[in-house]
Amino acid sequence: MSTRPAGNRSLWLKNPYIDVAFYSCGWILILTPLLLYQEDIYQALFYSGSFAQMRAHPEYAVPAITVLVVLVINYVHRHLTFALVYGEKDEFMSRRKTYIALPVVFACLTVAFVHLDLFVILLTLSVVWTMYHSVAQKYGLTRIYSRKAGYGSAWIDRGIIFSWFAWLVMALADREKETILKFNAGRTLMDHAGWLADLSGILSALLLVVAIAFTLIYLAEEFRNRVRISIPKNLFVLSVLCLYTIFLYDLMIGYIVFAFSHALEYTAFVNMYVKKKYQQRTDASSLLSRASKHLWIYSGLFSVLIVGLCLTGMNLDGNLFSAYIVGSSFLHFLYDGWIWKLRKPDVGKPLDIGYAAAR
Repeated sequence: MSTRPAGNRSLWLKNPYIDVAFYSCGWILILTPLLLYQEDIYQALFYSGSFAQMRAHPEYAVPAITVLVVLVINYVHRHLTFALVYGEKDEFMSRRKTYIALPVVFACLTVAFVHLDLFVILLTLSVVWTMYHSVAQKYGLTRIYSRKAGYGSAWIDRGIIFSWFAWLVMALADREKETILKFNAGRTLMDHAGWLADLSGILSALLLVVAIAFTLIYLAEEFRNRVRISIPKNLFVLSVLCLYTIFLYDLMIGYIVFAFSHALEYTAFVNMYVKKKYQQRTDASSLLSRASKHLWIYSGLFSVLIVGLCLTGMNLDGNLFSAYIVGSSFLHFLYDGWIWKLRKPDVGKPLDIGYAAAR
C-alpha cells in the first residue's frame, strides 16, 4: 500500500504555472487557430513544409504556419531523445553496442523499404506506433503525478488513459473512413485492418462500457483519497480526456493538437529533468552535465539547429527527409522505452517520487 510522501514534496512536476502552460493546457494555443481556419486544414498540410508553396498560396498562411509550428516542435522533441542517449555517458555505456548498431540497422531498413517501394508500410507502422507512444506518455506523466501525490494504483491510471483512447479509435474507425483513406498510411491501414471498422459498432459499445467502468473506479479512488487529493494529477487527466474529445469533433485537428501536446510536454519535461538531475552533481563527464549549467541557452541553440536542419531537408528533398523522419521515429520510440523507467533510481530521484512501491 502506498503512503504519503514525507516532507513538503510538491505535487506539481515543476510549479502550477509551468504545469498548466506546458502539460495541461498548452495545446489550446494550437487548437484556436486550427478551429478558426478549419476549412483550410487539409490544404495547409500539403503547404506547411514548403516555403515556396506557402509564398504561392498566402491564403493558407495561418493554418500552414500553425501546422509548421507543430512539425517543428515534434522534430525538436524526438531529437531530444537522442541527446539523452548520446549526450549522457552513463546511459550510452549501458547499451553501447545497441546504441551504435541500431541507427545503422534502421537506416538500412528504411533504405531497403524505399528501394522496394514498401515505404508506406513503414510509414503506417510509424503512425500507429506514434499514437500508442503518445498515449503511453500521457499514462507515464499520470503515474508521476500519482507517485508524487503518494496514492494511485497503476492499473487504474492505465485504465483511465488507455480505455477512453481505445474506445475513441473504434468509435472513429467507421465514421472517419473517408478521411483516413485520404492518406497513404490510412489506406494501407484500412487494407490490413479494415475488418475492425466493420466491427466498430459492437467493439465501440463494449469499450465504452469498459471506459465508463474505469472512470467510476478512478473517481472512487480519488474520493477515497479526498483528504490528500492531487489537483495537478486530476487537472492533467482531465486535459487528456478533453484532448480525446477533439478527435470526435474533427479527426485531423485532433491528431495535430494531440501531436503538439505530446511534443510540448516532452520538451518541457526533458528540460526540467536534465536541470534537476545535474544541479546537485559536480562531475562534468557528459555533454548533458555541462549543458545543464546553462540549460536554456544550450536547449535553445539545439532547437534552432534541429529546426534549421529539418526545414532545409523538407525544402531540398521532401521524400528523403520523410524517410529520415520515419526511420528515426522508431529509434525515438525504442530509446524512450528504455530511458524512462520510473523504477530506476536515477530516473525517479530527480522527479522526487521516491516513495514506497506503487501498486
